[in-house]
Order: sequence, then C-alpha cells, then structure tokens
Amino acid sequence: MSLPSVSIILVNLNGRHHFEKLFESLRAVDYPDELLEVVVVDNASVDGSIQWLDKEAPDARTVQCRQNHGFAGGVNVGVESSSGEVLVFLNTDMRVEPGWLKELVAPIVSGEAECTSSMTLSWNGQVVNFGGSAMNFHGIGWQVGMGDPDIDRYKQPCETLFACGGSMAILREVYEDAGRFDEDFFAYYEDVDLGFRLWVLGYRILYVPSSLAYHHHMSTSRRIDVHKIRLLQMRNPLWLVYKNYEEPVLAKVLPAAMLVHQKRMSYVLALDDVGYRIDARDARGRGKMHEVFLKMRASKRSVGIPPPAKADMLAINDFTMLIDAMASKRRDIQARRRRPDSEILPMFKIPFWAVEEAPEFSHMIRALMETFRLDEIFGTTEVVVDPRIASDR
Repeated sequence: MSLPSVSIILVNLNGRHHFEKLFESLRAVDYPDELLEVVVVDNASVDGSIQWLDKEAPDARTVQCRQNHGFAGGVNVGVESSSGEVLVFLNTDMRVEPGWLKELVAPIVSGEAECTSSMTLSWNGQVVNFGGSAMNFHGIGWQVGMGDPDIDRYKQPCETLFACGGSMAILREVYEDAGRFDEDFFAYYEDVDLGFRLWVLGYRILYVPSSLAYHHHMSTSRRIDVHKIRLLQMRNPLWLVYKNYEEPVLAKVLPAAMLVHQKRMSYVLALDDVGYRIDARDARGRGKMHEVFLKMRASKRSVGIPPPAKADMLAINDFTMLIDAMASKRRDIQARRRRPDSEILPMFKIPFWAVEEAPEFSHMIRALMETFRLDEIFGTTEVVVDPRIASDR
C-alpha cells in the first residue's frame, strides 16, 4: 500500500529553545523524504526563531506572520502553504519516535479512520500525557491518562472523541470539508471542537498508541498571562457546545452549561452577600441609628472584580457578541449532520465531571443533571470528581 504525501505543520511562538530536539527527531523519522514537507508558521516570535530556522533548518518552509494568529489560525496559515495529501499537526515542544509518522498515517491509509492522534508521553517518558480523549457535557475536554505512570494501560488503539492538536493527522480533503480549526477559538479547545464536528459529519477519529511523541506539557502556555488563557478556556467550550450538539440535546445542555459557567465565576469572585439580602440576616428593626450605619457602610463598599472573574465575564460577552457568527456555523454543521448525538455521546466518558473541587459543585452538577434530565441523554447518573479514574475505564 503506497504512502501518502504528508505536510507536517508546526506553529511557533517564541519556541526556539525547543527546536534542536524537535528537528533532531523529525530528521530521524522513518518516512520517504520525497513525500514529506515541514512547514513552520511563526506567530511573530521575538526570540530569534526565524534566524535559527534559516540557519539550522533551511529545508523547512517558514511562513513568517506579522501577528500572532493563535494555534488555530496558525495551523490554517500552514495548511494554505502546504501541499500534502495528509496534514499532520505537531507542537514545537515535542520530540517524536522514528516510527511516529508511519504509525500515525497507517489507519488513514487503510481507511480505518480519516483522522488519528498519537500517544503522547511526558518529556522524560515516565507518565502519560495523552492516551485518548474524553469530555464533560459543558465542553471541558480531558486527555485520558494524564499523569498516569502505568503507560501499558493506554496501548490499545480505539475510537476517540477528538485528536489532540499537539500530534494528530487528518486527510486534507476531510479537514477542508469539516471547515478546519475554528479561528475564532484562537487557541484551546479548537481540537475538541473539530473532533466533535468530525463525528457529527460522519468521519472517524482513531487513537493510535503505536505512534509515540514526547511533550513538554504547557511549555508555551505557562509563559502567557493566566487570565488571558482563562478567558479562552471559559469561552471556547461554550462555543463548541453551541455549534455541535443537535437541537433537542442543545436545548437542555446549553442552559445547564451557562449555569455551570456562572457558578465557576462565583468561586473566583469570592462573593460576599453581606448587605445584599433582605431576610432575617438583614438586621432590620434594630433602630434608626443602626440603619444609618448600614447605609453608610453600603455606600463605601466597593465591588472589585478579580482578574479571573473579569476573564469569565469577557468570555460570556464574547459568546454573546459573536452569537450570530456561531449560529451561522451551527446551521452549516447541523445541515450536514451524518451521525446522531446518540452515537457520539458515549465517547464523552465523563459527561458529569465536576471540574471544581468544592463538594457543593458536585451537588450542583447532579441537580442540573436531574433538573434538565441530562441523565436520559447521556445514559449515566455518575458525577465524577476525578476524571483520571472514570475516563480510563
């Protein structure tokens, strides 16, 4: 069976310090040179990345951007500059095994799947970084096996909800047909969104543990303001939920998801309800002087917004402001639906994962599940606190 031509697309943001190990491993990949090209999209780095690439990797095609397009937009820039039949997306903070690429494209060549994802281990190879995928009902994705040293547990190939954008392959024609990574996402959850969409459109995604890569987890993210990341991580799950669920499911999931968002925001706001309640705690009836004191204290009380809460508010604002654009995308996806949600939702594995540790949060997830009858949709009533236990089953 002949091998397809492959374009490996790397999106870089000040990642020059990773290049030596990355390109050393790529040069050792067992794949015919004439069928392989490497495209590096540089998102306006200022660390000398371009100069290093010009000198040390002249065989790679470098696309220099004037601004940061994010991961989603950067990948799409690379797709425009590539020619391979199969597109491979690889993080710059990776190194790969020689057989990584052949194993990754093998199920695509055989027709088993149109999209595949590697097993990813920590940089030292001691624990799992990605051993498959899972997701809860309000759009928070999970990398199965994360942090587990029992690597052998994740060596069986299987269908999976989404391919990790850090090391994945997809047929070019399928990537184009599915609408590519959604550039409005900028970064985070664009791979979860694409995965859900691929299943909706009738395609298959396969986790391929024989394709092995090693990852410096969060190497780029830890250098970015955490509040900027939080905005994306709070907003993008709402978008992917809105775009991809079929209508009867969305009608129940979306209001529950919005309530989850509000509750998560309340934690970072550290809400204090003193002076806001008209009930037995309001201390009325203690005399006129006491009421004057309460009014004076209320007039001096300022309401500060912690940065994480402001990020959450901006996430909701983005969701609202771009609802027309997302509605258009949703109409297109749903009009081309080839697979019902009932066939996709079992791959979520942890639909009622409570992402906050407080016991009251788990109680709220159960209350939402019962109120909106989400258990009837997902076929389980299990509220999960630790996804490492439930999703590995």
